Amino acid sequence: MHASLKQSGSHRSSRFSRLWTVFPLVTLLFASPVLAQDPFRTGPDARAIGPALESAFEDFFRTGEFQKASQKLNKAQNENPNEPLIYTLQAALAYQNGQRDTMLAMTQKTRDVAQSIESKDPGRSHLYQGIAQGLEGSSYYLKDGLIGLPRALTYVNSMFSEIDRARQLAPNDPEVNLFVGYIDLLLNKYDDALQEFRKAGPPYLSYRGQALVYRDTKAYPQAQAMVDKALATAPQNPDLLYLKGQILALQNKPTEAVAFFDQALSLGKQLPESTKKQIRLERTNQIIQLSSQKQS
Repeated sequence: MHASLKQSGSHRSSRFSRLWTVFPLVTLLFASPVLAQDPFRTGPDARAIGPALESAFEDFFRTGEFQKASQKLNKAQNENPNEPLIYTLQAALAYQNGQRDTMLAMTQKTRDVAQSIESKDPGRSHLYQGIAQGLEGSSYYLKDGLIGLPRALTYVNSMFSEIDRARQLAPNDPEVNLFVGYIDLLLNKYDDALQEFRKAGPPYLSYRGQALVYRDTKAYPQAQAMVDKALATAPQNPDLLYLKGQILALQNKPTEAVAFFDQALSLGKQLPESTKKQIRLERTNQIIQLSSQKQS
């Protein structure tokens, strides 16, 4: 079993308090700003996902226009009703908007469709069954906050069991590698996460994932190099602009950090309100630090 999936339930609990706050957002990371039929794979391994889902990916991850993508996901259901990613993204959008009933309905659709493709696509089947478990668990956090955390944690073992099964079935699949990388990152398994991200696709998200690992391990020059590679592909992505601002702030470069926070906020209509609030907070901290530097 993968190293990050071996921990006991009691040992995991302290780390999973943050897992459930971000899990639905992690599921939103499955896309590429340079789109073919399949954003993860090329050649004979590519899956046909349909033009509406392709376009929704573009909105999600090149421009960060989540709500605009919602309309296209509805169309994508008609084009390709047996694609589990459609329902995963709809569930994640519902989480962002606080729509628990819709989230649960789309989570169930994710699970049903994932189970239906097991015979022809077993790796993806188990990956999305695991995602469905994680989404359902996060719905209790959405409903009750920290009070709902014990109920959410009951989904941990089954979620990891399904995801580990996906990894065993498809150890070099870029989509599986990407998701396992983000789980390892959340669990502070940095070496494992870095190895998964290096095998992951598409490159844009591989670079972003590696940048997050380097940021969290204080390897800031490497983090900046990776986020710059991602920005070269998606220069108007507010999440990447925010990430670069963070990395600059961690290198004690408040002027440069504020500039990137401002760029991210200038695209604020594309961001969840909670993210905008956090950017403003971090921007204020940098303004305070800049003022202190001028006075010293």
